[in-house]
Amino acid sequence: AMHMYAISTRPIIDQLDEISDTSITKQCWYADDSSAVSTLDELKKWWLHLCKIGPGYGYFPKASKSILIVKEEHLTTAQHTFQDTGLIITSKGQRHLGAVVGTTEYKNNFVDSKIECWVRDVIELAKIAEEEPQLALTAYTRGLCRRWTYIQRTVSGIAENFQPLEKAINDHLIPALIGRPASSHDRAIIALPVRYGGLGIQDPSKTAQIEF
Repeated sequence: AMHMYAISTRPIIDQLDEISDTSITKQCWYADDSSAVSTLDELKKWWLHLCKIGPGYGYFPKASKSILIVKEEHLTTAQHTFQDTGLIITSKGQRHLGAVVGTTEYKNNFVDSKIECWVRDVIELAKIAEEEPQLALTAYTRGLCRRWTYIQRTVSGIAENFQPLEKAINDHLIPALIGRPASSHDRAIIALPVRYGGLGIQDPSKTAQIEF
């Protein structure tokens, strides 16, 4: 179904390219999530044409659910340019396809809120590891740690944000798995792949930049 939906939106994308200056206007589509980056005038032309042709293909853009992100110095101009569109306009940021677009402050707040949840998950998993270490290890390496891989691959400069998560892993999960506190030497070994004698529990504060 996803593949068919992607194919069905291709005519819309092509028509939007035809009326846009493609040297400065770049589109990004994922299923029914459409987005574009350009100058304000070009973006308004893009948006109005999308609203015009979309319904003919069963695609109905909703201004109340659409967000225009601009730099602070362009906020007033954007509000004037798009005043008759009903779009939500912000200079802070917004979640986009599971990642985030916006200011450094907004990005950090978004990532930190995610990490707070993951820290709680790690601590809960550590309680399970006290009774079922193999089950907990599998749950971590096959499931839990995959939750932050996407964020690390799509958001830059967030290595420091992952320090609290690494602390939870080192202070709670690993001791529960091995039955004792882990030294820095232990931690380095545990981060190695299983084929090299480790457990594959990597330090997320070190993998963030590598993944990106």
